[in-house]
Amino acid sequence: MVLRADWEANKVAKEILLTHAINSFLQNNCFIFHSDFGKKGVELTTAQRLKNRITNVNQLKDFQNLNLYTGYSNVADIDLDCEEVIELADDFLIPAGIEFGRESTPRSHRLYKILDLDKKHTRIYFSFRDSDEDNTLIELRAHAHYTMCGGLYDENEKVVYNKIGKLTELNYDHLHNSYALLALAAVLLRKVRLPNVTAHNEFYKEVAGVLHQYKITEEDAEKIFEAVINKANCQNCIKDKKTRFSQLRGVYKREKGLKTVGLPTIVKKYKWSENEHEDIKKILYAITGRHILPKASHDIVHKLAYMMKQKKYYDLEDKDMYDAEAIDVKYSKDFRHDGYTPLKHLKRHPEFKVCNDFTYKPAEPKRFVHVEKKLMINIYEPHDLEPDPKADTDLFWALVKHLIPHDEYRKHFLDFIAYIIQNKGKKVRHGLIMQSDEFQLGKGSLYDVVRDILGRVNAKKIELDQALDKGKGYLVNSIIVLIDEAKSSGKWEEKQRLINTLKTILTEGSVGIRQLYKEYTEQDTCTNYWINTNHRDAFALPPNEVRYWVYFSEAKRNAQLLKDYHDARYNHNLAGGVYAELLDRNVSKFDPLGVAPWTPYRDVMTKLADKPVNDYVRDNFEQGVFPLDRPLLTTVELMDWLKKVPRVRVTRENDVANALKLIGGVRVRGCKVPHVGDNVNIWIIRNHDIYKGLTAKELGAKYYAFWSDSERNSYFGR
Repeated sequence: MVLRADWEANKVAKEILLTHAINSFLQNNCFIFHSDFGKKGVELTTAQRLKNRITNVNQLKDFQNLNLYTGYSNVADIDLDCEEVIELADDFLIPAGIEFGRESTPRSHRLYKILDLDKKHTRIYFSFRDSDEDNTLIELRAHAHYTMCGGLYDENEKVVYNKIGKLTELNYDHLHNSYALLALAAVLLRKVRLPNVTAHNEFYKEVAGVLHQYKITEEDAEKIFEAVINKANCQNCIKDKKTRFSQLRGVYKREKGLKTVGLPTIVKKYKWSENEHEDIKKILYAITGRHILPKASHDIVHKLAYMMKQKKYYDLEDKDMYDAEAIDVKYSKDFRHDGYTPLKHLKRHPEFKVCNDFTYKPAEPKRFVHVEKKLMINIYEPHDLEPDPKADTDLFWALVKHLIPHDEYRKHFLDFIAYIIQNKGKKVRHGLIMQSDEFQLGKGSLYDVVRDILGRVNAKKIELDQALDKGKGYLVNSIIVLIDEAKSSGKWEEKQRLINTLKTILTEGSVGIRQLYKEYTEQDTCTNYWINTNHRDAFALPPNEVRYWVYFSEAKRNAQLLKDYHDARYNHNLAGGVYAELLDRNVSKFDPLGVAPWTPYRDVMTKLADKPVNDYVRDNFEQGVFPLDRPLLTTVELMDWLKKVPRVRVTRENDVANALKLIGGVRVRGCKVPHVGDNVNIWIIRNHDIYKGLTAKELGAKYYAFWSDSERNSYFGR
């Protein structure tokens, strides 16, 4: 029976209203009070509401609105505020004893008696902010709220009763779960009807994945699917309902090969707003009871993840590992003392992440990624430098041309750098070796700009001992690594060992690494290599070595150019400008998987490094061992000396000269040396600033043959 609250109707209609509506409210011990006719809003104090309270039907007045004071006697109103919620209400809500609403929506209000209602249930509602309009989905009104239950609305719509009877009694959790499921179903119904959701089969599968992720029971998920499919009026979906449910069950069983995506992916795919994202999460939390979690848990849950292999908790903010006790201590101040530790709250949170391991994926800037179906923490740190096409980059190009004047070689160098910047996370299967005789020429300065572009975390500078470390920790999170051999204090043999160490790393996609917070294991690597050296024989490259591009720079140090260059780095966004230009550089012909282009410098390094005399001279020079502790030498005498060294085979004076040149020796021709000769070539290998200013005659006077030294006689047992 439909009863209309028509205050201007005949006496019979009024009597019906009084008899059925008011009496029903009073019998259910409801708090009913008068307010101004024709106004939905109530501008009355609590005292005025008490004064206007109706306790029997005789107090009913003409041309007055009637209002239900919710919360009193545990009476609560469920207000259905949108079309989709009203359509779906009967599929989720328990039938109410009293139903009413506007003439246009006669079943939008449903009254229940909540047996365990308390003050924390004062008002709970769900919204969906997909428009600028009033978009409340559903609302529960309890303590100290009111609902208009008779009279005339502002829009001249009258209150209409669809059902008047005894209030339905139920527990809060039951009602709460029902209207939360209803809210979620309403959102999905609204979205599936949109024109941009064309592939319903895919949409429902994606939704199934989200429901499973947020721990919605399979039974509740099926209930949502059933209601939405039936109300969406899509004949294909109704026809294929069995397929939809089969997919849903497959997701919950985690059937092999059935891929699902998370809520953020759906939000991005269908271009939902961040507000919509948050609204859906709120509803999902409510269904599973997560809405009762402390507010702090919603903030902290995004800071922590449990790492399966490490059996510890990783803090994404300070990037450190903690055990359970440390987590509880660290975050205890953010939580009230309710008998639960912070960690217990977090474990109940549907967004709490349990990860298998760490990974490094520059091409996927998301913090959490799946690798072989396992959830990983991506430790790649995106750099916030933006390309700046307007920045002046002349000094960068001037320095590049100064160091590499050859067009062909300069092109390859720039293509190498541009490729790894354009393709972060991809690996070039060969490395760069740049040599110069002069120190502080600017090779490292070029790398500094690359580091500025990629970020210091992703572009590292290391020395020889780090490169040779068995753990190779630098590989964990590096796009490119500069090995500064010139600054290394390692032994000559170690420098040779570096090339063999890098062979596998350059060629293979994975390598043994001591990963972050874990034991030594096989890991993927995307690291690229750049090596700077001041020695032409720095590395023992095998003949026909194809893993290294080698270049010898014969440039001289330009102090002013370097000064201006670094001024542009620090003060004029040089890196931003170079970033823009390298991003725009055409590298389509660059082959990252191919062999390193041949250069004549690679052959020179191979030949020089293959000579034992070079090793011996360098080692003894660096250690200050006689006779290479002296500032002045001749090749003739040094050659005779070296013939007595068992492990050094030298047959040509020119080999000795090359060895001296490799340690920075400077030759002065035509010196007159007493007891030796009038046309002697003397090599200055130490104290260059003292001896380079002397004439040949003066230098000859300073030199004396080490054959006469007591150390020489002692060495040969004389």
